[in-house]
Amino acid sequence: MTTRGWYKERTLTTVDTVGREVPVTTGLTRDPEGRLVAAIAISDGPTAIYRHSGDTGDRTELVANLTATAKELRGLADAPPR
Repeated sequence: MTTRGWYKERTLTTVDTVGREVPVTTGLTRDPEGRLVAAIAISDGPTAIYRHSGDTGDRTELVANLTATAKELRGLADAPPR
């Protein structure tokens, strides 16, 4: 994947659901109105802006959703088989 031209761009490699390596990029970029925003992109797919509640002390909704999903996974992984 080529650089997206973001500020503070960070890319890590993980795997998709079929085991192929895929880059995930996070960073700062500009929205259509020119405001500086946090964003995420998977491989060469579209860019998604992190939405947040407006309070700079709060986690973004994306981070909150990821945290909730990880907790659900841990809970299900610890559950006895059905």
